[in-house]
Amino acid sequence: MNIAISASPKPVSNGAFNYSNIESSYGLNTQYFTKDGKPYTIISGEVHFSRLPRERWREIVLKMRNCGINTIATYVFWNYHEEHKNVFDFRDNRDIAAFLQICKDVNMPCILRIGPWCHGEVIRGGFPKRINRMLKKRCDDSAYLKEVREYWYGLYKEVKPFLDGVTVIGLQLENEYTGSTEHIRSLRKIAKEIGFKVPFFTMTAWPSGKPDNDFLPMMGGYPDAPWTIGKKALKPNNRFAITPAKTEDEIGADLHKNTVVNENVYDDIPYAACEIGPGNQVTQHRRPYIGEKDGYGVGFAKFASGVNWLGYYMFCGGANPNDRLMQENRLTGYPNNYPIIDYDFQAPISRYGVCRVHGDRLRLLHLFINEFDNEICTKQAYFPKWKSNDPNDISFLKCSIRADEQGIGYFFAGTYEKGLHYKDFNDVSVTFEIGDKKINLPKINIKADTMFFYPFNLNLGSVHFDYILAQPIAKTEVNGETICYFAQCEGIEPKCVVNNKEITLDYSENGTLVDDVRIIVIPYEKAKQFHFINGKAYFLNGTVYSDNDKIYCEQETEIDLKNDIALTRCEKKKLPFNYFLYSTGKRSYYALKLPKDILQNRFDVKLEFEFDGLNLQVFSGNILINDYFNIDRKFVMHLRDYKKYIEKNNTFIIRTAPKTKFGISNVYNEIPIPLNSDKLILKSAKVIELL
Repeated sequence: MNIAISASPKPVSNGAFNYSNIESSYGLNTQYFTKDGKPYTIISGEVHFSRLPRERWREIVLKMRNCGINTIATYVFWNYHEEHKNVFDFRDNRDIAAFLQICKDVNMPCILRIGPWCHGEVIRGGFPKRINRMLKKRCDDSAYLKEVREYWYGLYKEVKPFLDGVTVIGLQLENEYTGSTEHIRSLRKIAKEIGFKVPFFTMTAWPSGKPDNDFLPMMGGYPDAPWTIGKKALKPNNRFAITPAKTEDEIGADLHKNTVVNENVYDDIPYAACEIGPGNQVTQHRRPYIGEKDGYGVGFAKFASGVNWLGYYMFCGGANPNDRLMQENRLTGYPNNYPIIDYDFQAPISRYGVCRVHGDRLRLLHLFINEFDNEICTKQAYFPKWKSNDPNDISFLKCSIRADEQGIGYFFAGTYEKGLHYKDFNDVSVTFEIGDKKINLPKINIKADTMFFYPFNLNLGSVHFDYILAQPIAKTEVNGETICYFAQCEGIEPKCVVNNKEITLDYSENGTLVDDVRIIVIPYEKAKQFHFINGKAYFLNGTVYSDNDKIYCEQETEIDLKNDIALTRCEKKKLPFNYFLYSTGKRSYYALKLPKDILQNRFDVKLEFEFDGLNLQVFSGNILINDYFNIDRKFVMHLRDYKKYIEKNNTFIIRTAPKTKFGISNVYNEIPIPLNSDKLILKSAKVIELL
């Protein structure tokens, strides 16, 4: 297969942008962002402080940083903070000032998505009841804007110390707005009058698809679309494709129809995203499973396609508060039903703070940006001509090159698409032309279901490499040597070429020395354990973060306390929220009896159940403390989040409901679950150590 890619670099100019209302270290041009005058890639991860226990806030921010996230994004839900007029609640897990102080302490900038309407699967999109009842809302109605102003002023008093251009660096106004941008402009005017000052005012680019120089347009895309109707697997739609198109037609499609946008509309605006999905929240009727490649693939494809602000939603999952019903559901006029509490999102970091395997893979990508080529954002993306736009056409390779005008760059290839089965591409040769340069890349065999990139025409140390067939991660200088860490590209044996001489690269610990450059290639699976902290490489198995130069690793041990725990069927209990099990089947009840001292002198205990039912709820007394829509026939709880309940009452009641053939409980499960089963078995109770 011969592939030709011809580059026509887009001109780079300052542009006529008016995104900022403050002097700061951040800037931008028509192609990329800058910090302190230097090219800079923003890697933002969404986490909702109000959906996590505050005692884990610092730990979560640091875990995200270890995964390569350099900016936090968070919704600020109106009805979390001012459900009743002029009664503000910034206590406990709602204490946004305390959260921002943590971010400031660890030098983690933040984007606040302040609505007024947010979505985020929160009831009424975050509107308090009184706002939702207004006939005119999400528009320039004076009564509505007065309410917005009062809420934002209350919020401003909490966040004012952090509007320094360093901690809070952006405000997203509204979300998925279908009306005129003039309303967003009115919101910006109110925010500015109150005193909000930030380097970036942003808005979602969907559904309107109309750029505006007052608001940085933010793109998105997800590995699946559980909000859509139907109970079958979605048809492929190029969700994982490396493509010049910057918008997609599925995101937010439960609420509106997106405008089809010509791919060239956003060419003179830096490519930014706020909702690249490394996971999905499940709905009652649709249960996609997000595996390693699903959770990695969309971000990889967007980056290969030239995105320079990688914004993930969600990067860390969470849980809705249980003091009142806060989840969107059909009883409140929303198209979909969601769990009352669980908002794990199958995110790279789980709601309990555990880094999943797609988090490990994304860390490698982010390390490359932060620690190998921090000017990658200046390298524009170029593509071969597609054979067709048919998402089912897998006869050609989706690929790209990101390169500068000197022809220094990276070749990206992806042969993964959820729901499709690619064949291997053999003898793939690529010719890249830019200016008067013509570069022939090595002929390689590309395996199906793989995603990788490798550098070419690259200078490292004193050595010029024609190419290196491995995926770069990080580099550092030690005793006059440039030490470079690479991961094996799946299915491709590593090698490099210097001055037309081919050098085989092995997997030894000391790597291969080429003059003053040491190339250390890590086998693909082992690379997922790679961490680069304070300029040093570590291989650690577990969830890792560092704080004040101390490295922590949360690791599952072989110690299993299952025999100390009793899970038995019990009689029916009178409990609330039966409706929200969404099943026509008969309920079953289990008593889970835990030792009261199960967490004594232990960091955490992870319970893993085998579960064949449709949904379940967990109660402490009559208080709902957890729920789960079955995705993969596994149900997991980490007990440290329930310590106060265990100390008060060490027996939890679990109510289950089966999947049935008809009605509301006839749902789509990507991983099938049996009909009419309520089986719940405790498989393990592993102790988690903090090392």
